[in-house]
Amino acid sequence: MYPDRLEFKNDPLASIDPRCRLAAGAVFIFSVLHITNPLLLLGLTAAAGTALVRDIKTVLLRLAAVNLFCALLFITMPLGGSGLAAPLLYALRINAASLFFMLFVASLGIGGLAPALTKLKINAKLVSLLILSYRYLFVMYDRIFHAVLSMRLRRPRQTTMGAWHSYTALFASAFAGAFFRSRKISRTAQARGFDGAFPLTRILAWKIRDTLILLAAIAVSILLIYLDKTGGLSLCGKVPGRGPLWRIYR
Repeated sequence: MYPDRLEFKNDPLASIDPRCRLAAGAVFIFSVLHITNPLLLLGLTAAAGTALVRDIKTVLLRLAAVNLFCALLFITMPLGGSGLAAPLLYALRINAASLFFMLFVASLGIGGLAPALTKLKINAKLVSLLILSYRYLFVMYDRIFHAVLSMRLRRPRQTTMGAWHSYTALFASAFAGAFFRSRKISRTAQARGFDGAFPLTRILAWKIRDTLILLAAIAVSILLIYLDKTGGLSLCGKVPGRGPLWRIYR
């Protein structure tokens, strides 16, 4: 799997200030984590998925990794006596929260995320660590990919045990090489005047539109939580003394 297949090519919220996107995303994820109505969660999942439909391959690849964890919930929680209702609710929550994270944060890209975090007064060293980690994960991947390709070209037919020995030595050399390379990069950066913080290359301007969008996100989140807690969706019906039918798990 190539790293560029996990990058978002389209940003449906490109015109919104990154700080507004981070705040609105946090609000929606908070509401998702407090909703117990499966219908509401399905609706939120569908809404976020529709907004990301132009990058559907990237979304599915990322959700595949998320749902591996959800599959473990369906295996382990029923064994503990929770039944299928609890892991189903958690799976819906995890998928909805993941889609909102992709929509508001992941599609923003590191070029928009780093200035937004800096403007929000996040520690400059943490922001720099995020930028460097993002950059050199791809460098390490490229190094491992070429090493694996070289190994297969030189010895295409290996036994299972021989292949494992080769991969072990390969990963050990890759991490050792990454450590020594990081020291060289650190010394080079210090020699050029790097003080631990990257300068901002993007000017952010908060507009009235961003304020309205954030207020709308807060209002919608409050409404969703209210509907969930009070059983405001008459479509689902109620059972006397038991509340709405969707409350399969408390």
